[in-house]
Amino acid sequence: MNDETVRTETPSVSDDSVGYDPTTETFHAHFDGGTETVTLAIVETVATVIDCRLVSMTPLYDSVDPEALSTLLASPRNHSIEAKFTYEGCHVTVSNDGSVVVEPPDT
Repeated sequence: MNDETVRTETPSVSDDSVGYDPTTETFHAHFDGGTETVTLAIVETVATVIDCRLVSMTPLYDSVDPEALSTLLASPRNHSIEAKFTYEGCHVTVSNDGSVVVEPPDT
């Protein structure tokens, strides 16, 4: 798709990267816990949701400190940790269990 294309339907996603839950209208991905994979999973999932090339997106650090986020989620804890923020108009929730949940922007 080029930049002038208007998307009117849910983007197609592959089962091995990003999944769509029609009940909650959210997109889901998973990361393995490495420091770089957290930020990559967030950026790739949001790119899929908004149908945008990675190089065209605002840097993640404009919305959240990626290093602090990675450190927080990678630190050993006996309980769940979630971080919520907005990136590229999407509501993003990441947790220390390796999940990334993205709500598409309001249209």
